[in-house]
Amino acid sequence: MHPTHPQAPPPHPALSRRGPGRAGRLLLAGLALSLAAAPAAGDAPLDLAVRPGSTLSYRLIHKLHEVTGVSRAVEGKARLLPGGAVQVMVRSRVDAFDSGNGNRDAHMLEVTEAARFPFVTLKAVGAVAPPATFPGRVEATLQGELSFHGVTRPVEVPVTVTFASAREASATGKVPISLGAFGVERPSLLFVKVDDAVVVTASLELAAEAP
Repeated sequence: MHPTHPQAPPPHPALSRRGPGRAGRLLLAGLALSLAAAPAAGDAPLDLAVRPGSTLSYRLIHKLHEVTGVSRAVEGKARLLPGGAVQVMVRSRVDAFDSGNGNRDAHMLEVTEAARFPFVTLKAVGAVAPPATFPGRVEATLQGELSFHGVTRPVEVPVTVTFASAREASATGKVPISLGAFGVERPSLLFVKVDDAVVVTASLELAAEAP
């Protein structure tokens, strides 16, 4: 295997208490094959770092209103291989999400057990070939895993990537999830529980790392 994997922040031990399962193993096997097939000479992989200005956010629906929480403490990397294959890993601390209401955020930390499971992490792979000219936009669907509240689930992530140049891009992707599927008790606002469906959105600013 010629290319070197990008160094990702170490996951919290609690996030791995449930294995990725068959789907996750197939995903990782496919990633390994794509890396093994990448050219070793001439064309090197391009590592893109998540830059300031990136966000992870959630949107949940309550009978009376909609709640959006945003984290600006996002870290991660994307690796673009010469053939167009891409790997992405991003994460944020759960306690970094701000909905604009301190009491509501404190309750969210309780139901998500943020002290025990401090990170939400998204890993995905797919194909994102840069455009022929810059600036340019590319749309793709990545396959990956979301780890949250000690549970890892397969997810499909439609993304739009806007390349400002060959070494700088912005990417947006949305992942609908179920709180119940991740073992999270739905929080109540004014004695009414929020909907089970939540949309997680990643808005990333990416730039090539210095050689």
